[in-house]
Amino acid sequence: MISLSPAVEANTDEHLTECLRILQEQFEAGDKSALLNAIYHCLLMRRPLPEGLRLAFLHAYEAHTRFEIRSWGDVFGLPVPKGTHLETEKRNADLRIRVIELVRELGGPMEPDLFSRIGKKLGIVGSTASSLYYDERGRYLRELDAIADRIFGTSEKI
Repeated sequence: MISLSPAVEANTDEHLTECLRILQEQFEAGDKSALLNAIYHCLLMRRPLPEGLRLAFLHAYEAHTRFEIRSWGDVFGLPVPKGTHLETEKRNADLRIRVIELVRELGGPMEPDLFSRIGKKLGIVGSTASSLYYDERGRYLRELDAIADRIFGTSEKI
């Protein structure tokens, strides 16, 4: 098994702390899925759950034993909102990552022309590229990318 250097371990912990801070804000703002996302990040980074996250999960999980919920969606949010077109969302998820990467590569001012150029490269209109960059998921990915850049010194691929 490969062991990580103390510096990498510290960077990983700092990265996770930043991710959990963002997810806690989302959870407190009513985003139920942030709870599972936070647990996912802890497991992904092979770190124990912080006490607050552990207690929040236990409270949510035990709600089913008290018959306070009808479905897990009541506790953790629906994985896919009703009416969502999965193929469109899959395409947008892939495009969102490419748009963010191209903004980073091309640089320059954040103007409509930048998104028009990106759109041409990706075969979409500039307004779609702009929407994918600035929507909530795009903002979240950019925040994670900024954290990785600050902590690890270079942007990790999203």
